[in-house]
Amino acid sequence: MTAPIVPATLAFTAEGFPYSPLFDDVYHSTDGGLGQAAHVFLGGNDLPARWQERTRFTIVETGFGLGLNFLATWAAWRAHVAALPALAAAPQLHFVSVEKHPFTPDDLRRAYQHLSLHPEWAPLAPLIDALCTAWPLPLPGLHRLSLGDGLSLTVAFGDLLEWLPKLRVGADAFYLDGFSPAKNPAMWSPPVFKALARMARTDATVATYTAAGLVRRGLLDAGFEVGKRPGYGRKRDMLAGRFAPRWRVRRHEPPAVAAWPERHALVIGAGLAGCALACNLTANGWRVTLLERRDAPAREASGNPAGVFHPQLSRDDNVLARLTRAGYLHALAHWQALEKHYPLRWSRTGLLQLADDDAASHALPGLLDALGYPPAYVRAVDRQEAARLAGMPVAQGGLWFGQGGWIDPASLCRAQLMAAGDAATLVTGAAVTRLERCDTAWHALDAEGTTLAQAPVAILANAGQAGQLLQPYLARGDLPLKSVRGQLTGLPPGELAALRAVVCGDGYVAPPAAMDGCALTGATYDFDDHDDTVRVADHQRNLDRLAALLPDWAGRERLRHPAHTGDAGSHLDGRVAFRCTTTDRLPVAGAIPDIAAIQAGILANDGAYTGAHLADLPRLPGLFGVFALGSRGLVWASLCAALVTSQLEGNPWPVEAALADAIDPARALLGALRRGRKVV
Repeated sequence: MTAPIVPATLAFTAEGFPYSPLFDDVYHSTDGGLGQAAHVFLGGNDLPARWQERTRFTIVETGFGLGLNFLATWAAWRAHVAALPALAAAPQLHFVSVEKHPFTPDDLRRAYQHLSLHPEWAPLAPLIDALCTAWPLPLPGLHRLSLGDGLSLTVAFGDLLEWLPKLRVGADAFYLDGFSPAKNPAMWSPPVFKALARMARTDATVATYTAAGLVRRGLLDAGFEVGKRPGYGRKRDMLAGRFAPRWRVRRHEPPAVAAWPERHALVIGAGLAGCALACNLTANGWRVTLLERRDAPAREASGNPAGVFHPQLSRDDNVLARLTRAGYLHALAHWQALEKHYPLRWSRTGLLQLADDDAASHALPGLLDALGYPPAYVRAVDRQEAARLAGMPVAQGGLWFGQGGWIDPASLCRAQLMAAGDAATLVTGAAVTRLERCDTAWHALDAEGTTLAQAPVAILANAGQAGQLLQPYLARGDLPLKSVRGQLTGLPPGELAALRAVVCGDGYVAPPAAMDGCALTGATYDFDDHDDTVRVADHQRNLDRLAALLPDWAGRERLRHPAHTGDAGSHLDGRVAFRCTTTDRLPVAGAIPDIAAIQAGILANDGAYTGAHLADLPRLPGLFGVFALGSRGLVWASLCAALVTSQLEGNPWPVEAALADAIDPARALLGALRRGRKVV
């Protein structure tokens, strides 16, 4: 089980310095926090000089604290970006940090209000406000904040020793910060230094305020060359150096900045996944050709009038729970940024997930106590409070997700395409039936064999059709996909007029505001049913489940048997869409495996992959996928698109390694190879 996050306690010394009662130490030098950040961490890593000629630069920090090092770095980066020629390609800075005891958003803002009394902080006021506004709740996992200026902050909440092996990062510079080695020795231990060495790029540098012998020896043993430099303020010495191992001991190299012949990608499918990819890729300087077989984007399941969004909880915080939490938080941040500039139809009026029965409802407070989630994220409510939140009586108490709600998927697709702008070209009526690689480019071909478009990179974002395009490259069992039919039911105007929040359980209902004054309920979930007609029997099923959620609703019989004609449900509006899922109900996101190369490896060395990891498997150059999002496309699409974009660019991944492995396109194949399967 993932350990709950224990937030930092906001305290100050008698002299007014931010202080940690837990570690009995101050958060920054008493000679000046910004001065220390500039001298030790920026200066010790020869910044900003080292990023001047780079289009991508990544900094890894051990201990975010109040974020002083980050703010000083952001200010220097912002000045660098502002000085670039107007037509220069926008560079990117990735700042990755780990914090075991993060401040809550309210306490972080209060801390900076206290510090702002000092004149040195005045120039950073806009950056401080932006950081405090975007700062996440104290929830375990990776949190990515896009803050403008080509800058992203990825902060992991949790224990440093546990998190460093989970990160997929290629680091150009290290800030070794944290409470002093005497106060917090675990942060300065050999396992930490070895973990840093595994993510260090060839020319990576390192700097820290301490000159303690155990730190210097630990860095030397891990492959860093370090020496003393003049320290800051009253500290006589500090350490700085570079990664220069005497021998290579890494099984896998950290992600390198990718070099593609051309930063141009074909994205096949213009639904939630495809539009999220177009938005992410173009924000990273790519040109995208988006091929959609329908006459407009968001015509398949992404064309449903509304979809609901919320995370999943489990007592053991399993893969599904961690992945939906990561996707949910990533999506909320992305949508909030989008709506500042583009029209987006959505509502966070809250979502109520009902318990199955009284016993389950009574167990929820204990579950949340064990998980340690803040009430702003989720809280348990009894039946009476649940009814108040929903606006009408409900069947049970349950979980209240205050930031949950509904969104119009088509409006999200449109907003993302608008954000992509001229860098994305949408081609509709383009049915891709075959993908072929010629020289260094992937060619998307139609039924007549005509090339619709070509690019060095192709990304499948077309749900169930992805399996057909992959048939020449993967056996069906290597990427098992299933089709799921879902039918929605739209209620007549006036029904459930009092409902003001989404209610979920066995099925869901979105309030009338979600669909032009008509409440929306559903959806059925039927495997391998390819009937695309709206069925009266499925309206009945949806109405029955709705009545189970809202037991005092009197409309079920009236809508099932209007005027007692027996014409059950035929007058109701509905929509059928087909979702694509995998046998393990997790999405697919990442690079497609190269079966031919794997076969060659097996022939050259029998059993070569029986002990393999996913990173050992060869991949088809430039072929990726984001599909099989199932019924959680709203929660997963943006996160999966960000993961694939990061893999293409060599940027820090937005999810931990175990979650990326869980949704890797080669996961089923790897299992077969480990069991000794022969590839044919």
